Amino acid sequence: MTPPASLTQGLALLHTAVERERSGRAGWALSRLAEAAGVERSRASRVTQELRRLDFVERDETTALRAGSAFFAAAGARHEPWLRAARVHLRAMAAHLGMTARVVAPDGPRALLLRVEGADAAGEGTLRPAAVTPIWCTGAGRALLWDHSRDELDALLGDAQFVGVGGPGAARTVAAVDALQRRDRARGLVVAHEEYVAGIDEFALPVRGRQGIVAAVSLSGPTTDTTRHRRIEALLADSAQRLSALAEA
Repeated sequence: MTPPASLTQGLALLHTAVERERSGRAGWALSRLAEAAGVERSRASRVTQELRRLDFVERDETTALRAGSAFFAAAGARHEPWLRAARVHLRAMAAHLGMTARVVAPDGPRALLLRVEGADAAGEGTLRPAAVTPIWCTGAGRALLWDHSRDELDALLGDAQFVGVGGPGAARTVAAVDALQRRDRARGLVVAHEEYVAGIDEFALPVRGRQGIVAAVSLSGPTTDTTRHRRIEALLADSAQRLSALAEA
């Protein structure tokens, strides 16, 4: 599956804005940024609005566009010791099971992809660092909600647009999200069956730091029989435990 044009264009605009800022020269307004990034002007306007909404891009006092707080948060997180170590764990799990392994971090009602390794992700949607997905309809996203009470879910997801988002197994109400959370906490593993993409299952666990859950680690791939679940759970549990130890240090 090729990446959606909006994401490809958004990454091009963000990359161009960041490179311009790194050069030490004055930033570009939308028209010049769009030209430099090779994105049509009206399309760049729509994509930039979304980047600004997510705080990946902001305007300065001269209307020039520059990297926003979400970009720097994601970039800073990539230098955390636990996240550097995550690459080894993700690659090992992905190679052993032939699945896609990822680490995500919370970003309000969204899950922000920090690292991804492994098998061809065709069919799973776009898997590129800095991509965001709704937090409630992916396994990794729901692992970020592991400690959330029903009241906390209501506060976080009260304005969420459930209709038309996610796969056939996705929750459509806050109550349904809470029911999935209760089920998965009871069995000690998030199991998201076709919640984001039809035909794809995702398994996930939270990574804990000194202030609580800081990320989630997951494995995903085409729907399989339950005979592999025990091995998947064991590898995820080991990785989550080791990464949590680093994050809590």
